[in-house]
Amino acid sequence: MKSAKAAFVALLIVLSLLLGGCYVEPNNIATGNQSGDSLSFPVYQPDTPQPTAAPSKPTDLPTDTPDQNNTGNSQGTIIGLPTGSVSNWMTVGPIITAVPSPNTLVTPGPTPKPTATPTGSLKLGSQGQDVRNLQSKLKALGFYKGTVDGDFGEATEKAVKAFQKQYGLTVDGKVGSATMAKLQTARATVKPTASPTPKATATPSYSTNTYLRNGNSGKQVKQMQERLISLGYLLGKATSNFDNATEAGVIAFQRRNTSYADGVAGPETLKALYSSSAKKASSAAGIIGISLKEGSSEKAAVRLLQQKLKSLGYYKGSVDGSFGSGTSDAVKAFQQKHGLTADGVAGGGTLNRLFSSSAKSATATATPRPTAKPTLRPSPTPIPDNIYVKVTPAPGNLYATLRRGMYGTPVEDLQKALRNQGYFTGKADGYFGEDTENAVKTFQRYNGLTIDGVAGPATLRTLLEGAYPFGS
Repeated sequence: MKSAKAAFVALLIVLSLLLGGCYVEPNNIATGNQSGDSLSFPVYQPDTPQPTAAPSKPTDLPTDTPDQNNTGNSQGTIIGLPTGSVSNWMTVGPIITAVPSPNTLVTPGPTPKPTATPTGSLKLGSQGQDVRNLQSKLKALGFYKGTVDGDFGEATEKAVKAFQKQYGLTVDGKVGSATMAKLQTARATVKPTASPTPKATATPSYSTNTYLRNGNSGKQVKQMQERLISLGYLLGKATSNFDNATEAGVIAFQRRNTSYADGVAGPETLKALYSSSAKKASSAAGIIGISLKEGSSEKAAVRLLQQKLKSLGYYKGSVDGSFGSGTSDAVKAFQQKHGLTADGVAGGGTLNRLFSSSAKSATATATPRPTAKPTLRPSPTPIPDNIYVKVTPAPGNLYATLRRGMYGTPVEDLQKALRNQGYFTGKADGYFGEDTENAVKTFQRYNGLTIDGVAGPATLRTLLEGAYPFGS
């Protein structure tokens, strides 16, 4: 027995010499000292297993498979060990240890989609849906007080500058990628610094019979022009002369602040004009009191000049506010078309014609035929003023036909509109009498309508909506 033990010990010594430096993966079931035949020996368990590079696969490795039943009788150079030992079998030779796979696979989350970058910039003169979206956003943030009309005018530029200043951006009034990105994330949490709607310091005095129209002049016209300039409907300096450009400014103001747009500043228009609640314009409608020429520094006025010339087909360049040779040539072409001195300088006469309703386009060849004067038709048999029939408003957007002998709210509205435009001087009492009938006839005469004293749909539409497309 002693000789057998000594032989077994010698065999173990030889075996440990052969396997010196090789790492045997510990058995997951039995990880302590193993015993067999009353002999204990330690099992190598390094603190931190370090995987070694796998050696090249030997060509002379035994192909015998280990004994799966732990009988110790497997073929090949295999040493059988007792059941429950570190390993059920070991092959003498290099041991290849595979690097363990990770226990948990981390799946990366979805990559966030990048925010779209604007491909261009919006600036003074830009128009379209992108400008409307910009104005809506600025309005929601409290920087813009004007109309969301898709027209990048002076008011929109001021709002953009106020937004840029508030958020530490370059204050240039242009909406590029940086400004657009900030607009997309901005919230109405910071009080904007945009200036409020200007208020009139003092309301000029005017009577209920004041009607300022094209061709008038004087102090009241100058005060009206100054107010229109402060609200952004006109550019330049007040001249005291009610010209075509001034009329364009009045019409633009009426479209935003009253229910009619005829270019006549009557009591109702003046009341709205000098009110603290008067709405500002997003872009001007006319230029007065200044002369523009090559190199002019009035950039806002030059932009409006270029825009107007471009709409008529005379100017093909960029609406950038720079009065160069291209703008000068366009002004000369316009002047030649209208029989003006073709010097390329946009003075009072040129601007007055440019902003008039009679301005010709570059492609116009024929002179418009004058409107035939209406033929005065005899009035129907007068109706006694002591007999009246009540009339009610027509349903929907229709107009009721109003004539002498009627009374009610529609008649009162008719009288107010006629009085505001200077055709009726009586009291708006809602009774259609002789004075109201004569006022209707006068209005019809001046507007090319059938002169019968009856306020039908055509007369009412012209009176209340003006001779302009709605919303233009």
